[in-house]
Amino acid sequence: MNVPIDIRRGRRQLLLIVAVFFAPMLLAAILALSGWVPSARSHGQPILPQESFAGLKVSLADGKIWPWKAATPQYTLMALVGPGCAAACLYKLYMLHNAQVGLNESSKNLRLLYVGAAPVVTDTHGALRSWVLGQTQAAALLRFRPQQTDQVAVILVAADGTAVVYYPPTVPVIDINKDLRRLFK
Repeated sequence: MNVPIDIRRGRRQLLLIVAVFFAPMLLAAILALSGWVPSARSHGQPILPQESFAGLKVSLADGKIWPWKAATPQYTLMALVGPGCAAACLYKLYMLHNAQVGLNESSKNLRLLYVGAAPVVTDTHGALRSWVLGQTQAAALLRFRPQQTDQVAVILVAADGTAVVYYPPTVPVIDINKDLRRLFK
């Protein structure tokens, strides 16, 4: 029993299949050509234009200079403290360290750098144990440094020394943690 093949029906099915596969690509091309760019949903502020900190001299406690480019590629989470780092500042530093530890296997790819005057409290309860302490008078950091007492701003620096994201003191650690988890996913 020969069933006549409806050529028009077969062509419609083929065109429908082609439309299902090519419609998303056509929509993406239209959006890209119109200038639409999806947001990155970062909780920080992108540093635009990006700045290279590779030449920025941060003096460490042992007299050495901070190596922006490590032997193995690592990001740097740089904490810039305002005047008078006390309880709130130390708590944020402690929580940022916990965020690093929470990265599990990827925690070795993130270094912690504290830049600023030593805390005004004598007992830091180990909040600075995992931070490398440094000092600098570089003008490039002045616009990022908090002006109010007991506050911390954070800059995420890429492995090549490029400053990527700035987190003002008002950004909670949980939001910085979300961004770090997304980065090291």
